[in-house]
Amino acid sequence: MREMNIVPAAGALGAEVQGVDLSELDDNEFSRIHQAILEHSVIFFREQTLTPAQQVAFARRFGGIHLHPYIQGMAEFPEIVEVIKTETDTYNFGGGWHTDQMFSERPASLTMLYAREVPHAGGDTMFSSMYAAYDGLSERMKTLIGELQTVNLGDSPTHRSGMNRAQRYQHAKGIKLRTDVPDGLAEVIHPLVRTHPETGRRALYIGGHSHCFEGMTATESAPFIEFLKSHAVRPEFTCRFRWEPGSMAIWDNRCAQHNAINDYHGKRRVMHRITIEGDRPV
Repeated sequence: MREMNIVPAAGALGAEVQGVDLSELDDNEFSRIHQAILEHSVIFFREQTLTPAQQVAFARRFGGIHLHPYIQGMAEFPEIVEVIKTETDTYNFGGGWHTDQMFSERPASLTMLYAREVPHAGGDTMFSSMYAAYDGLSERMKTLIGELQTVNLGDSPTHRSGMNRAQRYQHAKGIKLRTDVPDGLAEVIHPLVRTHPETGRRALYIGGHSHCFEGMTATESAPFIEFLKSHAVRPEFTCRFRWEPGSMAIWDNRCAQHNAINDYHGKRRVMHRITIEGDRPV
C-alpha cells in the first residue's frame, strides 16, 4: 500500500507529493493531487517513470490538451512539446517570468513539465504566487487596479534579447515552429485581477506578455506595469525547484508565474511539456 504525503515547499506556494506512481493512479489519489494543485498552485514529483503515452493519459484526466499555438509537438505525440536545449543553444525556452499562453483568448490552465534529461546542476525553475502578490497590495491599490485590463501580446516588441519570436527559436535547435501559424501578432485583453474559477480566490494576472493597459499607451502604462511585474515576483512570494531525471512539476497558470533559469550553458536538457485547456479569465 502506498501512502501519499504532501509536503509544502515554501510559505507562499509549492508542495512535493511523495509516495505516488503517476503511471497507475487510482481515483482517490488523482483527486488528492488535483486538490493539492488548487491548494499549493504548483506541485512536484520525484522518481517518476513515464512513457509519452502515459504522460498524455495522465494529462487528459485534468481536461482537454491545449496545443501550443506556435510550437510543433512530437511527431507521435503532438500533445507533448519536447523542449530540448542543446549544448550549443543560446536561447532558453521559458526564461523570464510569465504565465503560459497569456496571449490566448483562453490561456492554458495547467502546465505539466516532465524531466527526461537535466544537467547535474543548474536549470532550476522558479515559481511565484499571484495570490500572494495580490494579497500583498494595499487595499487602496487593490481598488485602483480592480477594473484595469491588460493588453497581452504573443510576442514582445521589446524582448530582452532584441530578437523576435522566430529569431529566438532559430537559436534553440530543440524547438520546432509550427508551419500553420497565421501572420500577425496575437493580441488579447485580460483583466489585471482575475478570479480563479475553482478556488474563487483573486490573483494578480500579469506576466511577460503583458504589454500595456487597455486604453493607454505603452509609455503611459510602463511605470505601473513594471512596478506590478516586479512586485509579483518578490522573494517571499516564490519557491524554487531543482530538477532531477524523472521529476515532474504541475503548475496552475491561473494563479502562478514561472521562470526557467538559464544557468547551464554548454549542458543538455530535455523536458516533455503538456498544457491543459483553460477558460477565459474573469
